[in-house]
Amino acid sequence: MFCLWFNQRYVLKQFRAGQRVLVSGTVQWRSGQRQLAHPDFEIQTPGREVLHTGRLVPVYGLTAGVGQHWLRQLVHQALEELGDELPETLPDALLRSRNLPARGPALRTLHFPGDNDALEVARQRLVCDELFGIQVLMALRRDHRRAQQGVRLDRPGDLTRRLVEGLPFELTGAQRRVLAEILADLRGGGSMHRLLQGDVGSGKTLVALIAALFVIEQGWQALLMAPTEVLARQHGVNLRRLAEPLGVNVETLTGSTPAAQRRSILAAAAAGEVDLLVGTHAVIQEEVHLPRLALTIVDEQHRFGVRQRGRSAGTSDTDHAVHVLVMSATPIPRSLSLTLYGDLDLSLIDELPPGRQPVVTRLVRGDDEAAVWDAVRRAAAAGRQTFVVHPVIDETEGQDLKAATAEYERLRTEVLPDVAVALLHGRLKPRQKASVMDAFTRGESQVLVATTVIEVGVDVAAATEMVIHDPDRFGLAQLHQLRGRVGRGADASTCWLVCDRFVPAETWERLRFFAAHGDGFDLAEEDLRRRGPGDAWGVRQHGAPGFKLANPLRDQDLVAICRNEARDLLARDPGLTGPDGIRVKNAIAASWGHALPTRAG
Repeated sequence: MFCLWFNQRYVLKQFRAGQRVLVSGTVQWRSGQRQLAHPDFEIQTPGREVLHTGRLVPVYGLTAGVGQHWLRQLVHQALEELGDELPETLPDALLRSRNLPARGPALRTLHFPGDNDALEVARQRLVCDELFGIQVLMALRRDHRRAQQGVRLDRPGDLTRRLVEGLPFELTGAQRRVLAEILADLRGGGSMHRLLQGDVGSGKTLVALIAALFVIEQGWQALLMAPTEVLARQHGVNLRRLAEPLGVNVETLTGSTPAAQRRSILAAAAAGEVDLLVGTHAVIQEEVHLPRLALTIVDEQHRFGVRQRGRSAGTSDTDHAVHVLVMSATPIPRSLSLTLYGDLDLSLIDELPPGRQPVVTRLVRGDDEAAVWDAVRRAAAAGRQTFVVHPVIDETEGQDLKAATAEYERLRTEVLPDVAVALLHGRLKPRQKASVMDAFTRGESQVLVATTVIEVGVDVAAATEMVIHDPDRFGLAQLHQLRGRVGRGADASTCWLVCDRFVPAETWERLRFFAAHGDGFDLAEEDLRRRGPGDAWGVRQHGAPGFKLANPLRDQDLVAICRNEARDLLARDPGLTGPDGIRVKNAIAASWGHALPTRAG
């Protein structure tokens, strides 16, 4: 066999007669002989392990000036020097039951496996490191919260009854079921920490308001936090419309609230005169004092992050723990729920209000968009409204995406000259955003060109058309949220996915899947399958620690095993003071120390 290196004479200087050289590459048959062109090679030295050829070899991401051979050799040397000195992180019972190797050997095998079977065993071992730690953490937080005494609320709900009886529609069975779960928590004497999930338009906010009224009529205060000013203001308007006829005082506080109005709201809240305070992150500040705060509601939980989960907003005079209800319209994949929210009780609204028509999703090429604008014109003529969404604000980065500002001008002057078009994007000042959104809600404009500032929570019943340019630039989670901005009334609605440029086949297939599926949980599982837990609807978006190896969709059996083992460990050693407990507690503190409860049990 011949090995050829073109214009690389330095390679020949490394060889000596009598050496044993291992080479790897693609064998070709040329001129009647077998040849390897530019093969990878390794000179075999007695007593030294072969790293680069003739085995499974790691391929690392590199930076300029760093080669695979050098980095591979460095990693191997580091692992050899560490030996078995790496501290163990898993309890002995779990290692024995799964026949898992110790941490040091597992790391060596992961980088330099003997075969695929050994590689999989090492991977499972290190996946258990990630999954077991977070399961113990979630169990600690759950037990800690359940041990806290909450405000006990046990009177019949007259305000809630009056609200429900005054609604022009019936609550769905799912709303009644989750409401019963929430009220049972509030009456139970413990501290509620519950996650309320429901697809867009399922009626979560109404359930939260009923829970707030149950608290308020017994002399306590409630707080609702939203991730954006647009959503906070909308919540404030809608909740005030429903609650003020019942004698409930609702105020809205955001970062852009004028100073004089802010001082007035803060003073009223501190005097106990505000029953329900709605706001953004501004309400977390220490200057907000709610002396009888009993319930905190966090909308779109994943936008706040793990450090703020269950965090009391402002200050309160009560010695009791505040009840916490977190809500999300971004469905968490079923395979992630135990991993990310094991410390919370889960409620699910899995039913849409009657009369809601499913949104039809159509996928079109940019050169076929004339049909889209025809539909928009018909909608405007019938008194209905349209969102037009773009992924960027301007074109300064050189991307071939239509900017929202350029599209606004094109629609206003060329495509829809007889239709009132407005523009909303993230660079507008808060008051400008509020003015544009209020005008659209009142029907003063028929088309709203926007960026994803309207992604979450915006509720305009007359909006029936959603046009999304360059949908491939959005994840399935964002697309689902955007689609949820229409179809909130009784009229048929359409979501148009307009691909203005070439889209690879795999991306086109992803968009076709989205167009064919309206269930958020189906989309969540698909996004997790395609993109992994770090980038999809899971870990980073929901504020949890990132996973290096674990994928809760693929590793569902390991999630269940680690969850059971975590429960067993805490049953044996609730304070984590034994040998296994100490090693696990140290591992958790190193990875997620900010999230540890002040005491176990």
